[in-house]
Amino acid sequence: MANPGANEKSESFAKSKIPNIDTEAVMNSYKKNLEILGLVNKMSVEICSGVAKLQGAFVKQILNDLGNVAKSSEPSEAFGKFSELTHGHFMKAIENSKQISEMINSTHGDLTNAITKRLKESMEEAKNIVKK
Repeated sequence: MANPGANEKSESFAKSKIPNIDTEAVMNSYKKNLEILGLVNKMSVEICSGVAKLQGAFVKQILNDLGNVAKSSEPSEAFGKFSELTHGHFMKAIENSKQISEMINSTHGDLTNAITKRLKESMEEAKNIVKK
């Protein structure tokens, strides 16, 4: 939920006169930190959404396949087909796990790089916040 007076307060802080502190630089640094936080949140939501879609499609496929076997097979042969399907879906689940792991690792790497870069920038900015 947005804070209605937050923008006015931040502008007021940036214009304030604190001895030996560049308040505008403090605010700019803070805004950049919030941008990175927003990126982290966005990427986290995207990876969770991607994983949920992948898993949902996988479960839907399993249920469709099992339903098709149940409809089209005699009870005596259904057990064998269910066994084959289960084995096939188990192997697919392992493949999906690898794909999900790769998605998460890739996103983790991207986020780590973005945060590390921002931390380095922030350290440089901190040096310039104190007026000489």
